[in-house]
Amino acid sequence: MKEPKPPKFNFEEMKAGATSQNVAIRKKTFQEYFERFEEFPSYLFDNSGSIDSRLLQTIKDLSADPTTSNKMQKGITVLMQRLAAVERV
Repeated sequence: MKEPKPPKFNFEEMKAGATSQNVAIRKKTFQEYFERFEEFPSYLFDNSGSIDSRLLQTIKDLSADPTTSNKMQKGITVLMQRLAAVERV
């Protein structure tokens, strides 16, 4: 028996969820995106001068959540290192 295919990726739907003002929606979208692509959609935010407040809050929420997987925690570490380098430029 075949495993069901994941739903087709919808960029606009993901973007709306990832940039939502609703913290719970944003967190869920980040988790789903990471499970699918093994990265976070940080490219949706303007992080040129400093880390976008919605992105930073979502990352903090994910970091503090005891149900966040080790793999996702490592992804958070990599993302924060990358963003820290951008802030120094």
